[in-house]
Amino acid sequence: MATFILIHGAWHGGWCWWKVAPLLRQAGHTALTPSLTGLGDRAHLARLMPPASLNLDLHVHDISAILESNDLQDAILVAHAYAGMVIAGVAELCPERIAALVHVNAVVPSDGEAMIDQLQAVRGPEFVAGIQQRISDGTPFLPPPTTAAEIAQRWAITDPADQSFVLPRLSPQPTQTFAQPVTTGNPKAAALRREFILTGESGFDTVAAQAAASNWPLHQIPTGHDPMITEPRQLADILLSIAAN
Repeated sequence: MATFILIHGAWHGGWCWWKVAPLLRQAGHTALTPSLTGLGDRAHLARLMPPASLNLDLHVHDISAILESNDLQDAILVAHAYAGMVIAGVAELCPERIAALVHVNAVVPSDGEAMIDQLQAVRGPEFVAGIQQRISDGTPFLPPPTTAAEIAQRWAITDPADQSFVLPRLSPQPTQTFAQPVTTGNPKAAALRREFILTGESGFDTVAAQAAASNWPLHQIPTGHDPMITEPRQLADILLSIAAN
């Protein structure tokens, strides 16, 4: 049986996998849903730490520590959106513990790139300008969406029950996680199996095209940015097929 580590994107927490993780467990697999430091059920830590320390390196170590402290082998890392940055760093540190990297609308950074470098194609120049201004100003956190209309517009979460669940659980995103670049170059990391799951969100078409050009298997789900919330069964079925192969 496989071990999945499901890693959430920006402003989210481990809670966002609440529909998918049970489906994987029902099939006999292990599914871990950690929250990155300063987010989700660990959002309170953001009040206890210097903002500069809440960066990409810390989130990379959050996940590598789970692999190492639990002596996990052949883990399948599933990254949503920003978490593509995280698994890129984790793969550099402990590729021997990883069976596959799965990108769910997740960024695919090159060596020396930061999350801010990925956003032009994904979110457009106005969004990027706002983030860049906050980085330049030293603003410690990026505010999350605060209304149902905003998460419907940004992430296509439109079901009222889902909106009611998601909104109070969103957390400010530490700004340094978008500013710090990742370092890659480990040949063992480069050799890992990788797959891409694309939804109907047009911003990630270019990322998926690059993945396909690198011969990654490409899967598609006709939904918005958060398929773990809006189409959990389809996402779980794809993940189960990846584990089976």
